[in-house]
Amino acid sequence: MTDQVTKPRLKIVPLGGALGARVVGFNVEELDDELGVERPRLAATTETGGDYRGATTLAAEGFPEILVLDTAKGLKKASTNVWHTDVTFTETPPIGSLFCMDIPAVNGGDTLWSNQYLAYDGLSEPIRTLIGGLTAVHGLPPITGFAAHPMIKVHPVTNRTALFVNRGWTRMVKELVDPESRHLLEMLFERSERADYQIRWQWTAGDAALWDNRCTMHYAVDDYGSQHRAARRATIYDN
Repeated sequence: MTDQVTKPRLKIVPLGGALGARVVGFNVEELDDELGVERPRLAATTETGGDYRGATTLAAEGFPEILVLDTAKGLKKASTNVWHTDVTFTETPPIGSLFCMDIPAVNGGDTLWSNQYLAYDGLSEPIRTLIGGLTAVHGLPPITGFAAHPMIKVHPVTNRTALFVNRGWTRMVKELVDPESRHLLEMLFERSERADYQIRWQWTAGDAALWDNRCTMHYAVDDYGSQHRAARRATIYDN
């Protein structure tokens, strides 16, 4: 009688909040590399041509696109304890990010994500009409350059509309004078950061998070002081 090996079934379990799901039973070693589809491009860049925190990569192991974020290796903490979407100061922002936790802080160091479909849906119709014709400028020189993007974006896969401004990188509304721009953006930031649009993840060793930058923001809580924390990260761009 031949013994049969039963592989665990892949399960996707919604987190039960504003967004997100846990993927259970995922085994990297069982992935088939012959997908027959064009893969997205991975890159290690998070700012202007390189990571401004001076993080090392796994280039010596053949993976230059993977950043190593290890506080024990002199990594300077980034200013990610503000709501932001990755690299929106470039002409073509990334479509996603992958973050793998190797050594979590003993206490603290959680990450929050916010659903920007809900942020847009929660706006009144007059405000939706207003921002539908406006452009926001993103960037923080001298760390980054500048790029302008529509304040709302339609997701190419889901066809849902998401708000596309964030407190971390969005500086001004191109078509408005300064007082109008500041007040409109502050209102939108406040709306997009509502607690009921969020989920919060407490990291354990081996966790990996994959998120869509086209419809989310995130916030890395900087409350773990000098504790050791190590992770790997790749930024995903469309081909």
